Amino acid sequence: MFKSVLKSESLASLIALVVVAIVFTAINGRFLSRLNIEGIIVSASISAIVSLGMTFVIAMRALDLSVGSIMGFVAVIAATMLSHDVSLSIVIAISLLAAAGLGLANALLITWLRLPSFVATLASFSVILGLSLIITHGATVTVHNRTLSELVIGSIYGLVPSAALIAAVVFGVMAMLFFRTPFGRHVAATGGEVRAAIGAGVNIPKITTGVFMISGALAGLGGIMTAGMLQNADSTIGSGAELMSIAVVVVGGTSLMGGRGNLPGTVLAAFLLSSIKSGLNVANVPSLYEGLVFGGILITALMVDGMRRTERRKGMLVV
Repeated sequence: MFKSVLKSESLASLIALVVVAIVFTAINGRFLSRLNIEGIIVSASISAIVSLGMTFVIAMRALDLSVGSIMGFVAVIAATMLSHDVSLSIVIAISLLAAAGLGLANALLITWLRLPSFVATLASFSVILGLSLIITHGATVTVHNRTLSELVIGSIYGLVPSAALIAAVVFGVMAMLFFRTPFGRHVAATGGEVRAAIGAGVNIPKITTGVFMISGALAGLGGIMTAGMLQNADSTIGSGAELMSIAVVVVGGTSLMGGRGNLPGTVLAAFLLSSIKSGLNVANVPSLYEGLVFGGILITALMVDGMRRTERRKGMLVV
């Protein structure tokens, strides 16, 4: 019975989400209050968008440690442009292009300089963070745009936060790209066995470039949405997002060894971890313990992933 549940990471995440909701509601009924649920949906939607980009990266057996700094950088330049009365549509377009450009820079470091993705994106993390600090001089930039805030924390007919609709559209596009196009199949092939992929004619530099541009663009979108949610922006706005997105992807069922990507699992895991974070706050658990909790969740997910890979190698588990 337990193994049959493990065969579907998405189902396991869904069951865990229900259990978390029941537990924290029993601890404090405010967990299911309208205000708290809306907060969970907004934060989970932003996390899911960033993590969908990371899913592509990890499915290719790589890592992008720059997503947090890209979120902060894009949030800062978007807020700065809005403070100078630039049109919101132009701000969003320029910001997403800048984010994709940063992803392209990561890809060039990896494909041209032959740097491991871990090293390349760790270096770009520091550079991008430095640029954000230079632009803001370490200060916070206030977001003066009600429309952007409404696009994130507003609701559709007073029922569902607008952020959820944005996340649903992003998920639909990314799922179509990953599961229904040659690009998605090549991403999985590259993560599964790069030599076999090359032998099959897959253009590895092209795939790498596309994946990191997607990751950068979605991190940028997450940064814009976070700025809209908080109504301000600074260089730390995406602090910790890189590790959280990796945790979301792994908990959602995508292996760090690459070769496959579970996009539905990523979305469910984003809601699961956001619910846990909110539940800890509702239960008045000191924030200093959050790192321990999420670290433990990530370690558990990695252990489960390791066991699944071992069983697959032995031919005991077919997925």
